[in-house]
Amino acid sequence: LFRSGVLHMKMRRDMVTGIVGLLTCAFFCFMTLQVRQPAKLLEPGPRLLPFVALFLIGISSIALIIRGYKDRAKEEKPYFPKGGVLKVTKSFLMLVIYAVAMTYLGFVITTPFATAAFIYDLKGNSEVKPVSTVIISVVVTAVLYAMFVFAFQIKLPAGVLFGG
Repeated sequence: LFRSGVLHMKMRRDMVTGIVGLLTCAFFCFMTLQVRQPAKLLEPGPRLLPFVALFLIGISSIALIIRGYKDRAKEEKPYFPKGGVLKVTKSFLMLVIYAVAMTYLGFVITTPFATAAFIYDLKGNSEVKPVSTVIISVVVTAVLYAMFVFAFQIKLPAGVLFGG
């Protein structure tokens, strides 16, 4: 445990990720507090969204640190299983395509298709039924739309092709 009088403990990836997450939360919390918003905004409205996200990331980071500490004696598996880098790259490219498509087609048209694509991408060895995928995609799109437009009063992209 001690090497050359210095405490030596191998940090697991979970702990490192949790610490980085907490530091990132602290930084963005500080930055968010520096942003001045007009007083006419409905409260809590859009100003609350970053704090909710930071809270969730902070709680997740603390959970990762605790998990990493509890599992410190266990041997870690490789970070990416076989083919993992390719899968992460594919998912990232899907996000980029979604962002570009949303610019031209808008949120309402692209999000159901993107959700379905992500369901099929993340299904692994599980069987996914097309009817379930369509229902989930439409419900997710509707909930996200309602949350952003009505709860947070944030205008979502309508798409360049549709006058947005």
